[in-house]
Amino acid sequence: IARQALRPLGYQVNIVLHASAALQEIGRLQPDLIIANLHLPGLSGKDLLVAVQSQGYDIPFIVLAEETKGGDILQAFRLGAADFLSWPVQETEVVATVERVLKQVRARQERQALVNQLSRLNQELEKQVNDLTALINASKAITSLTDPKQLLETALKSSLFLSNAERGFVLLRSDRGHTYLLRAYLHFPAEFETYLNRAWDDGVSTLVAESGEPLAIYGEPLKPFILSKYGQSALILPLKTKNEVLGMFILLRKQAQPFESHAQSLAEAVVDYTAIALVNLQLIRTIEKRLLKSQQNQQNRQIKAQLLSTLEKMHAVQTAFSGFLAEEGAILTNRQRQWLLNLRDQLLQIQEGLAKCEANLNY
Repeated sequence: IARQALRPLGYQVNIVLHASAALQEIGRLQPDLIIANLHLPGLSGKDLLVAVQSQGYDIPFIVLAEETKGGDILQAFRLGAADFLSWPVQETEVVATVERVLKQVRARQERQALVNQLSRLNQELEKQVNDLTALINASKAITSLTDPKQLLETALKSSLFLSNAERGFVLLRSDRGHTYLLRAYLHFPAEFETYLNRAWDDGVSTLVAESGEPLAIYGEPLKPFILSKYGQSALILPLKTKNEVLGMFILLRKQAQPFESHAQSLAEAVVDYTAIALVNLQLIRTIEKRLLKSQQNQQNRQIKAQLLSTLEKMHAVQTAFSGFLAEEGAILTNRQRQWLLNLRDQLLQIQEGLAKCEANLNY
């Protein structure tokens, strides 16, 4: 069979004379197919079939027996044999049987590969849906908060979760605009409390603030900076509106593992929502203070009405923003991303309108 039927066609065939040797060779070679005589010396071919299966090998078995041994062949099928050859056998029948069994094996392997691929895709899709759901929930929570400290902590917690970072902190630009103050942090040692509300300079974050572009750095390039004391991989995201940098989110991983682009995009979205929310809070508080002063002056009532009307428009846009996220579903497309960016620009335009109204107030 090996010499005349299979090897001339390019099949690699190893021959052993008894079942014990076969078991050793199977473990070493991991063959695609086994052809075994039912009547081997010592352990029979049926015993070999059972032994192979008991050791966890999923290798198709073709049994070889005389035509008069129909009962043995039937028993071999019951034990899991894939096919059989009746001895004496023609070369064409050997080739046809081997190719038929191997074709079934390949088909089964392809099906299993497709199942595995589908399972991986389902897991990836489920993760993306979960991430986007978390992003939507984070955006709703951030835009609904009115306390700046709580807002920053909530945003930082969401960005850590979505980026798979272990710890992080938030810097905000001081009133003078020359330094950045530590305003919030999560999962740092107790000593970090002493840095809160103080100027922070780690040698790299200020460079990111000047460029206005995100920076991911890990491993050896991070070691010269203070951040390496707290993590081996850093993602620094500028907190900005248009071209103005308000602060930075610094996310850290303990291991020197780079931040994936998907994780970075999710964290950047959280930072964008935070920037909008902070500007809105600042404008609302400024307006509230000025409105309280302008209530003593009858001439300012018309301007007050203008401000309130503009505020209502801003809240309407925010409501539409939240409604879009709720109705559109969990999967964010490029078109949706562009829509969000346009919506952010609309918010900024409304805010500029509020600033113009403020300039018209007489104090």
